[in-house]
Amino acid sequence: MPPRTPAIAAAPEPTARLALLRGVNVGGKQVAMADLRTVAAKLGFDQPGTLINSGNLVYRTTTGTTPAADAQRLHEAIARELGVTCTVFVRTRAELASILQECPLREEAMAHPSRLLVTVWDAQVTAAMREAFTQEPVTVERFVAGPQALYCWFPDGISASTAYEKATRRMGDHITARNWSTMSKLLARLELLEQPSSPAATTPTERRA
Repeated sequence: MPPRTPAIAAAPEPTARLALLRGVNVGGKQVAMADLRTVAAKLGFDQPGTLINSGNLVYRTTTGTTPAADAQRLHEAIARELGVTCTVFVRTRAELASILQECPLREEAMAHPSRLLVTVWDAQVTAAMREAFTQEPVTVERFVAGPQALYCWFPDGISASTAYEKATRRMGDHITARNWSTMSKLLARLELLEQPSSPAATTPTERRA
């Protein structure tokens, strides 16, 4: 009987992930997006790319680490390499797609994507905190809690409202938010990265941010 050929394990499929940095490039926490991409590359993240100048990093990995582990490694590396301490939130492509699909305010988001804010949280944010968020008195705004995100509608624009700051005060550094337009663009990047022969994640123009 001929010897069996040893089975060769298939290489893991690339998993695209999104890292959101809280509070950078506003006030005193300055992080150049080129430096952020360099930090990610040093950690072994594949094809790191950024979108606009607010701390949005896309990358892909085949290491099998959890999003929480990636977030901790990025948090530590950014502090060590760039001297900036910030909370990092990591979501997979599937998780971000689900967050957008679950939005109960999709009509508003489609009509005015820059006025619909999507807020994600970490493990320190309790269900009671999220419930309190939805009970905050508002005037024209709408605050809705979903399974994975908080959705906030600002018909007069985000800058015209103080309700969001009051509603999220108890959550502190344990949340971060991006508008619908940015989240949709980031999801498109993640979908591109999960293709087997993905090109680079950023265009030359965006890489200079």
